[in-house]
Amino acid sequence: MVHASAYKDPHHVMLFFEEIGSLADNEQCLVDRNGYYADLKSNGKVVISGSFWNQDKNFVIVSVSDDNELVQIIENDPAIKQNVLELVKAMPF
Repeated sequence: MVHASAYKDPHHVMLFFEEIGSLADNEQCLVDRNGYYADLKSNGKVVISGSFWNQDKNFVIVSVSDDNELVQIIENDPAIKQNVLELVKAMPF
């Protein structure tokens, strides 16, 4: 069993997103989002990201120092800000 206090320490979280708008119709949002996660990856915050084949869902695995950093990453995602994607699940590990 993982104690709730464990998530105050560095950990990984797998984030699952689903389209609520159309990324294909919002090319600038997609460009901004790709740049956002590329910057996070260069700073060691993104482990891997990708899409599920033939689905409107994608995922990102992030490395965070605590849950406050996780919230900041999610809230600053351009597709979240523009209501194109929504976070459907966050799985810490």
